Amino acid sequence: MPDGDARARLGVDERLRRIATHEDSDARRVGGYFEDLLLGAGVAPEQARALAPRVQEAHLEDNLWRVPYGDAVTVLQALRAAGFATAVVSNADGRVRAVLEAAELTPYLDFVIDSHEEGVEKPHPEIFHRALARSGSTAERTLYVGDIYAVDVLGSRAAGLTPCLLDPLGHYVGMDCPRVASLTELVTQIVGRRGEVG
Repeated sequence: MPDGDARARLGVDERLRRIATHEDSDARRVGGYFEDLLLGAGVAPEQARALAPRVQEAHLEDNLWRVPYGDAVTVLQALRAAGFATAVVSNADGRVRAVLEAAELTPYLDFVIDSHEEGVEKPHPEIFHRALARSGSTAERTLYVGDIYAVDVLGSRAAGLTPCLLDPLGHYVGMDCPRVASLTELVTQIVGRRGEVG
């Protein structure tokens, strides 16, 4: 399933880059994501199209994006021990804070920004500007890590942040931004570059 998830995120990325507007929304993109996810899991196209709305309904009832990366706690602890502030900026539906609390990640975060609460979502630069205001940092000293190029890289870059793409399966080779295969690789790189981001 991880490969199916990565391919589904690529599908979101490709559709968003074709649209090239901030007027689109995650709520409208999620149906296509679930259809791509089912296709990646080997479900036949007709069945995937029919099942995607049911998966979307299940997601609305009980957020399906609630399992963190296995190294998330260790990485957040290491970043904070090195003196970095950490936060989450998420395109979400008002539930991201509860999801992070259930995953026991909030003790390692300075704040959480949920697009539903903010009324603006990635890739719009405004949501990144709000995160900067809350952090007290500057764009030049802030690294933003995300897993969808058109949402995370283009959005954070437009706000002046340094983007980094989390690309565990190597689907984004050749893109015009730094990439890491894991959160552990990320922390190894940025703790070594302590003076460049913070």
